[in-house]
Amino acid sequence: MKSLTKLGAIILPLALLTACANTAEMDALKASVEAAQSSADAALSAARSAQGTADTATRTANDAEAAAQAAQNTADSAQSSVDECCAKIDRMFEKAMSK
Repeated sequence: MKSLTKLGAIILPLALLTACANTAEMDALKASVEAAQSSADAALSAARSAQGTADTATRTANDAEAAAQAAQNTADSAQSSVDECCAKIDRMFEKAMSK
């Protein structure tokens, strides 16, 4: 019985130390998880901001494409008018030369 009491006296402090160590480990793990969550939240916020910027850039690019297409259409129309004018001048020149 004496050895059992001595064994109990040794085991009880060890058990308490282990419990304290586990509590400290749990606190450290909790802090680590909270830090990871904070980092993940910051990364998600940055990703959403980047997505917003990308969406804005896409809209701007689409607007620029529409403006370029309108400019191309205007240039094509102007070229067509110039071609018609040149053809008319050529016909007038041919007619004048044939006289």
